[in-house]
Amino acid sequence: KTDYLISGAGASALSFLDVLLAETDATVVVVDRRDAPGGHWNDAYPFVRLHQSASFYGVNSRHLGAERGPHQDITDPKYELSTKSEILHYFHDLMENTYLPTGRVTYLRMSEHLGEGRVRHLLTGEITEIDVTQKIVEAGRWGDAGSIPATHTPSFEIAEGATCIPINDLPRYAPRHKAYTIIGAGKTGMDAAIWLLENGAHSDQITWVRPNDYWLLKRESILNHPACFDSTVNAFAKELEVAATVTDISQFCDQMEQSGTWHRIDTSVTPTRFHAAVCSSAEAAALAGIKNVIRKGHVTQVAQGGMTLVEGAVPVPQDTLFIDCSASAGVVMTGGFPTVFDGNTINLNLIRPFQPLFGAALIALLEAKVPDPEIRAACTHSVNFHDTPAEYIAQMLPAMMNQQAWSKVPVVKEWMERTRLQAMNHLMAGFDPGDRAKLELLGRFGPASKAAFKNIPKLLAASA
Repeated sequence: KTDYLISGAGASALSFLDVLLAETDATVVVVDRRDAPGGHWNDAYPFVRLHQSASFYGVNSRHLGAERGPHQDITDPKYELSTKSEILHYFHDLMENTYLPTGRVTYLRMSEHLGEGRVRHLLTGEITEIDVTQKIVEAGRWGDAGSIPATHTPSFEIAEGATCIPINDLPRYAPRHKAYTIIGAGKTGMDAAIWLLENGAHSDQITWVRPNDYWLLKRESILNHPACFDSTVNAFAKELEVAATVTDISQFCDQMEQSGTWHRIDTSVTPTRFHAAVCSSAEAAALAGIKNVIRKGHVTQVAQGGMTLVEGAVPVPQDTLFIDCSASAGVVMTGGFPTVFDGNTINLNLIRPFQPLFGAALIALLEAKVPDPEIRAACTHSVNFHDTPAEYIAQMLPAMMNQQAWSKVPVVKEWMERTRLQAMNHLMAGFDPGDRAKLELLGRFGPASKAAFKNIPKLLAASA
């Protein structure tokens, strides 16, 4: 018997759990298919790092990574980008040494929730019936819909004799080869290329299959460090101002690039995709040094000495190592999805772009402190993932509706002003209320947000 059952023990699930424990006296059963907390981080490739700053990743109650200090080089491309090992230790320590010792949390690992409180152990098949007195929390819906490199099944044929691996195996296989073909244009493909270059591979040894090109967020333009207050606030305000004034999607992309907030690897190719991947200028320059880029659609077969794509065949050196980076972790949910507060179920949908952990924590706060169903609904318009700039712009609308609603709920507004999961709070550290220049920068948000909210539907209609 338990008050809440959380299906999943990934980052979002633990972010929800953390706030629920802090704000209520509830008991919780966490049901997890894996044998350790941390969700997809358990299966991630060994050299993966956070894409966002560790300062606002994780759970509300505990900082992730080293505390900020004057000795740190904030211009380092890996500044505050925690490693896989750091993140797994963080979540494991939280579960074992913080949550379980409360006596209010039961962790059922290697188990799956079948629905209605029925839990099956994956090894024994034993079914446990759990009496859930409050609500079931679905934390893994988005993860289940996507795929990750370690468990991804390639969509192309691998001919006999060809060596094709997931990116997880790259450190083990790379020393056996002198030529490398990366399949996939997204962040995973970028990580594979950067790893090869940083470990001594020459750009001429790398072939990169990029059926699509992506707009990227320029990392140094959006650092949430007080030393970067002016540039970062300007970047965020500029995005709203651009969305408020442009008349088509191409203008939006062009102006985001001109403002220095977005950039691209190849300036001769106009990207068609945007997944909000973050990339420093130094990394983009290194990636641009890879000249053997294949743009002939998706791969249909890899073989020794060549590969076949939708738009033709391409030779590659014999004994090439093919690296499959085509898994898609971020998935656009089609056909609609359930509301966040759905009867006796809570669905941990996105409610702010790119920040599922912030959203999960805020949803827990609403569950604990805001019983009014209309206020809850107003605060939790679901934000979908996106593949293209147009889809991203469309998702700005529900995100702005949520932001406006949060500011009108005192308990939510107060929580947002102090939570470590709010990136702006780290940017504002040491803020002087008498600094007129900074106040003027912050003052741009209100008018720009209102104007963008009015213009975006016209922008999307004109670009349809």
